[in-house]
Amino acid sequence: MTHEILGDFKAYSLAGTDQEVRFITSVLNLKSGESILDLYCGYGRHAIELAKQGFAVTGLDATQDFLDIAAQKAQKAMVNITFQQQDMRELNYNQQFEAVINMFAAFGYFTDDENANIIKLISTALKPRGLFLIDLLNRDWMVRNNLNRYWRHPSGEYVLSYKVQLENGIATMKRQLINQVTGTKIQYDFVLRAYSLPEMANIFSNSGLSIIETYGGFDGRPYSAETPRMIILAKKDT
Repeated sequence: MTHEILGDFKAYSLAGTDQEVRFITSVLNLKSGESILDLYCGYGRHAIELAKQGFAVTGLDATQDFLDIAAQKAQKAMVNITFQQQDMRELNYNQQFEAVINMFAAFGYFTDDENANIIKLISTALKPRGLFLIDLLNRDWMVRNNLNRYWRHPSGEYVLSYKVQLENGIATMKRQLINQVTGTKIQYDFVLRAYSLPEMANIFSNSGLSIIETYGGFDGRPYSAETPRMIILAKKDT
């Protein structure tokens, strides 16, 4: 397979992960030992690096295959992370975390009502004045750009690819995980609701969350219609 980077999205690399984790820790500004829920953690690249920095990390994902990979990577990195398989629509935490992160367009896979309720469940999971950091694709940018993406794990063992088509605010995404060693391929097809910033602000407001800042990338650039990402930092009101 050809290593391809389209648009402004970076291939998965150690350097990319380092930048993303630096950004996450900078904007959250938490103390070592405080608790973070990595909601839909995938195969744990953020969760593992955050755990290395001394945070108490819980990684949750609906896909057991990803969690199995994450657990193996965490063991190799010698960090202790609680991994849990669960649909985000069934979150049942109550004021347990200082922060919740939701990275790499892992939100919007359900109906509008279900998506809005997920934000309410996240708010419930946060401690008073807790922080929520969500990384979304920028719908305005998506309209004008190609979103196909391809990531190779630094070890070369795994490849993760996305193919995306956008129409009327609905993105159809095909995600494929390939084990380069065994040749095993796992494909998941998703329909993703791409929200605008005003829509997200309304959902947050109805869930007791207030937007603090909005970024256009992990380099901290300001959000605009020209940035590929819409990264929102919000705080629980009480």
